[in-house]
Amino acid sequence: MAISRSQLVKELEPGLNALFGLEYKRYENQHAEIYTNENSDRAFEEEVMLSGFANAQVKAEGSGVSFDEAQETFTARYTHETVALAFAITEEAIEDNLYDRLASRYTKALARSMSNAKTGKKQLSLCLTVYRQSTLSKVVMA
Repeated sequence: MAISRSQLVKELEPGLNALFGLEYKRYENQHAEIYTNENSDRAFEEEVMLSGFANAQVKAEGSGVSFDEAQETFTARYTHETVALAFAITEEAIEDNLYDRLASRYTKALARSMSNAKTGKKQLSLCLTVYRQSTLSKVVMA
């Protein structure tokens, strides 16, 4: 649905002192300190954890070597997502606005929204990773 004049009533009347609420101090790309960005052209990526071997045993003279088996123990699948958002403004709302250019203000807000969405997803991923690791360590220790 397009942003219309009925949603911008105060911006159409003289006497408005300030507009606020779209810009705050930014902390961009904090995830870059934790994650390594990788590119992909696939719908998903997988990482497979392999089991190691037991400790090597002392072999007695003349006896055979003991063998161990390895296997896949865990698979992590990362499914790629598309994050998208848009806005539309009626021509009348743009023409009647008295204080600034609507499109440029909302374009900045849209950019912030996209950045917040991407950062939020990365933060959630980090929280889930920490949770899984703590759960896994409890299982291994038990």
